[in-house]
Parts: sequence; C-alpha cells; structure tokens
Amino acid sequence: MNPTVIIGNGVASVSAVEAFRQHDKDTPVIIYTDEPYHAYYRMRLSSFICDDLDLDKLYIRKPEWYSDLNIEVNLNNKVTSVDADKNSITLENGSTVSYSKLLIANGSSPFVPPVPGKELPGVFSIRSFDDVKKFNDFVSDKTQGAVIGGGLLGLETAWALAQKGKKVYVVEGGPHILSKQLDETAAKLLTDLGNKANISFIVRGRLNEITGKEQVTELHLGNGQTIPVEFVVFATGVRSNIGLVNNTSIQTARGIVVDEYMETSVKNIYAAGDIAEYKGQVYGIWPVAQKQGKTAGLNMAGQKTPYSEVVPSNYLNVFDKEIFSVGDLSKEVKPHATIESFSKEDNIYKIVFIKDNIPVGAILFGDTKPATKISKAIREKVKLPDKIIKSGDFESFLEEISN
Repeated sequence: MNPTVIIGNGVASVSAVEAFRQHDKDTPVIIYTDEPYHAYYRMRLSSFICDDLDLDKLYIRKPEWYSDLNIEVNLNNKVTSVDADKNSITLENGSTVSYSKLLIANGSSPFVPPVPGKELPGVFSIRSFDDVKKFNDFVSDKTQGAVIGGGLLGLETAWALAQKGKKVYVVEGGPHILSKQLDETAAKLLTDLGNKANISFIVRGRLNEITGKEQVTELHLGNGQTIPVEFVVFATGVRSNIGLVNNTSIQTARGIVVDEYMETSVKNIYAAGDIAEYKGQVYGIWPVAQKQGKTAGLNMAGQKTPYSEVVPSNYLNVFDKEIFSVGDLSKEVKPHATIESFSKEDNIYKIVFIKDNIPVGAILFGDTKPATKISKAIREKVKLPDKIIKSGDFESFLEEISN
C-alpha cells in the first residue's frame, strides 16, 4: 500500500493528519518538511523577537504525538518536484517516493520587493524559527531600525522591538497602518499609541533604496527622506510556494486551485493552507489553513466533506491594546449602515458594518469581548430589526444577537 504523503509542516498539515487518522488508522502517512523542527505556531514567532527562544512553547503538537498516531515525519527533507502522472515525489537527495494520495501544504514565503540593497547584511524577513534566531543575534546590540510594512506582522515586530528599547520606524505604503484590518478611526487610535511607544509611522511611504557598505546604514524613501537604520525587517506579505508544481498538470493561479473538497485539478492530489486558492482567494491566515487542512484530511480518508468557508478574522495585541477584526469591512463598497461605540478617552472603539440588515463585518478596538458573539452573527447571517439599526446603539445590537 502506497502511503498518504504530505508536503509541508504547518497547521494545515497537522489538521489534515489529525482528521485523516480519525477515519483511517492503517494507511501509512509520511510528512516531508525542509525545516529541522516539527510543526510550530508561526503566528507566535513575533513574541520571541529580542527574547529567549523556546521551541517547546511553539509546538502545535509535541513530537511524540506523531509517533502515537503512527505518522512518519521527515525533517530536513525537502521535496523538489511532484510527478502527477506517476503519483510520486522527488526529494532533494534524488530519491523518489510513491503515494496513494498527496496533500500539498508547503505554505508561503515572505515577499521582498526588488529594492536595491535588500541583500545587505542587516536586512531580514521573518517567517521561520531560524529567521528569529538570526535576527535576535544581529539586533542584540542595535538601537534603531525600520520595519517595512504596517500590517499584522509588521506591527507585532515593531512592538516587540520597541518593548526592548529600540527606536523603530514603520514604513507603510497604504493610507494608514493595518489598512486591510482597520478603518481610519481605529488606525488613528493605534498610530497614536504606537507613537507613545517610540515608534514613528510613515504612511503612503515608498522605499526606494537601502544603502550601506558592510551592512545597512540608511533607508531612502520616495519623498526624498533618508532614515538612519542599523537593521531592516521586511513585512510586506507572502507569496504561495507554487514553484513546486510549475511543471505539472496541477492548475495554479496565485495559489494551487482547489475545489470544495480541497482537491486540485488532478485526482488524489489535494492542497490546503497558504498554498491553496479557493474561489479566487488565498487568505494566508491561521483559521483558514486549519479548516482547509481538516477538510483535506477528511476527504483523503474517504469522508466526502465540502469545505465550509471560514469568515476571515484577525486578532492582534500591540501597544497594550487588543484588536479584533472580522468579515467584510466595506473597504470596496459602502455599508448600508453601521452601529458603533466610541470612547476616545479610553481608546475603545467598536463598529459593526451592516448590509441588507445583516452584520457582515466588525472592528473591535480595546474591547474584544464581543468577538465570539459578533463572529457567530456574521457567520449565521442574523437579520437585524430596523429599530436596532436606526437606534445605532451598540449594546442593543449585542442584546439582539444574543437572543
């Protein structure tokens, strides 16, 4: 019996093998990863910036969990190609492995724009445990640097550095930080808190060049501004690792295209997580990867199960504030209505976006307690009475969706 093979070692992979083993105890399962570690929480890496690294605190599942489920994990074992016609993969050492079913869950890699000087010592992107180790070693005696990108990872990185006494510049190309997750009001609150933490924000900023002789010493921006820095971190998004299947019959666009069963255009080959593109979207967020992995695992075990889409959400804790956003924040089309609550003195701001009397998205700044209730209402498409919407009262809204 040929094994079920999984390429990749993130949450999609772990969720897949867990679901698979619930229904198939006997088929051999082999995981291949080019990292030297079992799967860990990548989203927690920023909490170890400028701090002692502890891999045990990062593991999604302890190493013995895999052996208990009779799952073979091959660390430091990179897959270099997939042969969809012969149902096999090729490893970096040249050997081939045949499979009965294949899950491609090899994730994504940091996108670093083609800026002159990006190869200089002192320029980093952070995606792995080893990336954090190298970065921490380099910045231990540095005092000032820049983060390129004002998204989730960029702000987490900036906050971790600021807490260790580093002066940090955040260069964001959009109109405000967290432009995908926040509106202008929430972004302004967060920017003000960041300023107090010794972080300077440059929005609508364009990085033209990084300069330095032996290592980075300056950033040159499109507006002519020059910033002296000792290190630079790129947090400018990720790209799916589709190169592995470029010369195959597996259909790709931004990611590997999958159907509602997480199956690719080739039978018995599945994809999940940051590598998968479903209905034209590659979300690259943890809850989606987890659900897609589970769906793929069930289907690979013969349990025909369609993917139930996850309402995209993000949680962030920076500058001593908790922030949560979920669903459609009406960035493209104005909502029919909003319900909000704003206490500027306490830095608490809550807003719900409504279309056709149904909540479709929300931002919770400084008070994330209603997150579960609101997410459930969005997921279940709860219809709100006109009187609740007209009142604009946030507490009345919460009472209504609690009924």
